Amino acid sequence: MIPFLQELYKQFTSVHSESYLERNSSSTVTYPYLTYDFDSEPIELHTDGFYIDVDIFDDSGNYLKIFNIESKLKDHFKRNRVMTDDVYIRFNFLRSVKIPTGDDIIKRRNLQFYCKVDWRKKEWV
Repeated sequence: MIPFLQELYKQFTSVHSESYLERNSSSTVTYPYLTYDFDSEPIELHTDGFYIDVDIFDDSGNYLKIFNIESKLKDHFKRNRVMTDDVYIRFNFLRSVKIPTGDDIIKRRNLQFYCKVDWRKKEWV
């Protein structure tokens, strides 16, 4: 699992430096930022599927920066294939939706990606 988490971190921070697993753990919040988390399912022997939920937050009162990051994420993960010694990952975009925050300033959007992970080393299975 660790090689998968390392690769997720690498992928998200290459698109947007303010990227965090599960929640923004920074002592000072810098907007816009994104958080990501995942749920998994077994597909077959040595292969798991992961639903990756991404939330993008901004405090500018509009969605311009959020849509910019969303576009970059879609472009980055479109047909993205990652092969390392430990994993082979295939990403696909599923959906994006606006999430009401109840605040006139803070804006939020949720994206979901799906990826298949082939575990290439037996100890990761």
